[in-house]
Amino acid sequence: MKTPPSPIERPPIVAVLGHVDHGKSTLLDFIRKANTVAKEAGGITQHVAAYEVEHEREGKKKRITFIDTPGHAAFQAIRARGAKIADIAILVVAADDGVKAQTLEALESIKASNTSYVVAINKIDKPNADLSRTQASLLEHHIYLEKLGGDIPWTAISAKTGAGVDTLLDLVLLVAELADLKANPDEPASGYVVEAHRDEKRGIAATLIIKNGTLKSGMAVLAGRSIAPVRIMESHLRKTLKEATFSTPVTLYGFDELPEVGAEFVSFKNKHDAELTRPAFVRANINSVEEDTSGKFHLPVIVRADVSGSLEGIEHELAKIGDEYMDARIVLSGIGAISEADVKAAIASKTPAVILGFDVPVDALARDAARQHGITIETFNIIYKLAERVEELMKEKAPKRVVEEKIGRAKILAHFSTKRDSHLVGGSILDGRLEKGAQVRIMRKQEPQGVGKITGLQRNKQNVDRVEEGEFGAQVTSEVEVLQGDVIECFRTQTV
Repeated sequence: MKTPPSPIERPPIVAVLGHVDHGKSTLLDFIRKANTVAKEAGGITQHVAAYEVEHEREGKKKRITFIDTPGHAAFQAIRARGAKIADIAILVVAADDGVKAQTLEALESIKASNTSYVVAINKIDKPNADLSRTQASLLEHHIYLEKLGGDIPWTAISAKTGAGVDTLLDLVLLVAELADLKANPDEPASGYVVEAHRDEKRGIAATLIIKNGTLKSGMAVLAGRSIAPVRIMESHLRKTLKEATFSTPVTLYGFDELPEVGAEFVSFKNKHDAELTRPAFVRANINSVEEDTSGKFHLPVIVRADVSGSLEGIEHELAKIGDEYMDARIVLSGIGAISEADVKAAIASKTPAVILGFDVPVDALARDAARQHGITIETFNIIYKLAERVEELMKEKAPKRVVEEKIGRAKILAHFSTKRDSHLVGGSILDGRLEKGAQVRIMRKQEPQGVGKITGLQRNKQNVDRVEEGEFGAQVTSEVEVLQGDVIECFRTQTV
């Protein structure tokens, strides 16, 4: 009887987290000797990517897999998944800036997933870097560093010059050794989906991180409901692979539907076995918009993005836009180019939908159809710019509404005369002011009786345009008689 193979040491999977602009991508650039920062629109990482590197510690070369997660606020959910998938996290904090909101958000994700972490205090090359102040900032937020009263490993680095980066990688490998990471190469591969996109030539692709087992040509992968035969598989360097084992990031092409980012995947001997295990199809129409009887305006939006991570970031940002009167609602979304089908969907919407693309092309047929039917198509490569434009469009397209501005209140102390609909009264200011030409609401025992308009004001027997305190005389035009004891509420209206 064969003895089952024992698990062996597995390279660590590391997530690099922290506040935007604190140097996460620059650190990865230095580690893998490639410049991706310049390729990212606006200098902000907007995609999740995985990279494999080698580092020598104590004379032995060891592999480390890094996950680069976006720092922009829109990507909180992706960062949380990055911490979940990773064995170790590097929390990057800039020495010239200290702990920020997204630093704490990243720390919450790390702690929630029970992930070991090390702290990299970056940008020590900056003239205004202050290591002591940054350490104090970390301490204030209960991040207790080694040799400073705590047990969190840390080092000071400059991702720009490379100072301290070797020490940081040594720390990562030390933490990995203490974690005793193991996996079995003889088992079918399993792990997580970290990115998904639609390739125009080769179909739906996903970046996978293998956490256990081996993936070989001829096998099949099941991620949620999505299945892909292992035919076209590439490394992070875009080299074709016939086989990949744990901690290795691979891009697999040929999924039959877009896998969900963050989903666990498992592999099978062949596609038939994967299909037998595929869960039953149950999907609610998440893009349906229920009939809203509140009178609130919803701007219908169709979104096409390059990858799942971008789409999730956009959804997060658009959910924050709006108020009690209006918001934006995604009625259709997906990965890939804007097509004629999107324009037809926009036309079919009760209120014609706006089509937004993020880092995707627009088909010629779609452009022609949009021009013919007056449908808006706009494309972007920075998410917050897209969100700002949606806010503008929402305000442009929302029906105009009348907004009431409260000016002041006064109590009626005397009713002098009434001639037709004109009432002469005397009163005293309760709060705010009264203005000539403004409207008033007549309140009696806290119940509205009707509205009128101030057509004349006097203070100390002098005609005035406003009264801000004390007693006054007023001429109020209203179909409702103004009586002693009434309260008049002064207001103006404007259309917005």
